[in-house]
Amino acid sequence: MKRVINVLVLLTAATSAFAGITYKVQSSTNGLRNVTIAGTVAVDGPRMRMDITSGDNLLFKDNSIVLSNDGGRTMTVIDPDTRTYFEMQLDQMIGAAMSSLRSNPMFKMSFENPTVAVKDEGVGEPIDGYRTRKSALEASYDIAIDAMGQKMSTHLDMRTESWTTDQLSAELVNFLQQRGIRTGIPEIDKLIDAQSESVKGFPLKQVSTVKVNQGGNDVTMTTVATVSNIEKKDIAASQFVMPAGYTKVDDPVSKMMKTLQPK
Repeated sequence: MKRVINVLVLLTAATSAFAGITYKVQSSTNGLRNVTIAGTVAVDGPRMRMDITSGDNLLFKDNSIVLSNDGGRTMTVIDPDTRTYFEMQLDQMIGAAMSSLRSNPMFKMSFENPTVAVKDEGVGEPIDGYRTRKSALEASYDIAIDAMGQKMSTHLDMRTESWTTDQLSAELVNFLQQRGIRTGIPEIDKLIDAQSESVKGFPLKQVSTVKVNQGGNDVTMTTVATVSNIEKKDIAASQFVMPAGYTKVDDPVSKMMKTLQPK
């Protein structure tokens, strides 16, 4: 009997250790397009909800809601204003878009000369009360485009600095932090794999700088993603339930790709 009680105590403790968590997240990009996506995330096991206060107005409108029951791999994006929703899987969406572009006989695109290097930069500063470790990834590649005989070449250099903590599980990440997304393009997936391997634990801050050179013209884009106001607490199961009475529509990327299909 004593052994049974001990097992029950351990199980109870394990269950408590996997209590829900909420936090605020913000991702701001400056450069070609200035946009900030911000909101509050709730995670309980594989279930995730993000209430978006500020969206990019492409995939996510202001005041929209994102739900997922598989850790963010499949997402349902809800628009309360129009009472519509669409579903998407980021890796499949990106892969389909790339495949569609590459299969278009009027548009040829190739990725060349990929390089990647990862560096552990040691102990980082504490963030929101959590210890961190800093790492940096540097990558580059060329994009060769032939659009109806008009050839263009673009070179990209990227540096991503990450401050991660081992005090929170990597499974608590939201879609803005998703790693390991597949594109189906070996050269790009190699860089994604390197980035996934370089970030251990839960990322509390990430700074990515991308420098694009096209035709001698340089453009720099910087994205800063931060997590704050972390709270461990119970979350009602109803928070992860799709509301009734909404109409399903095509996701924005699928709509865009349909317009690019040859007639």
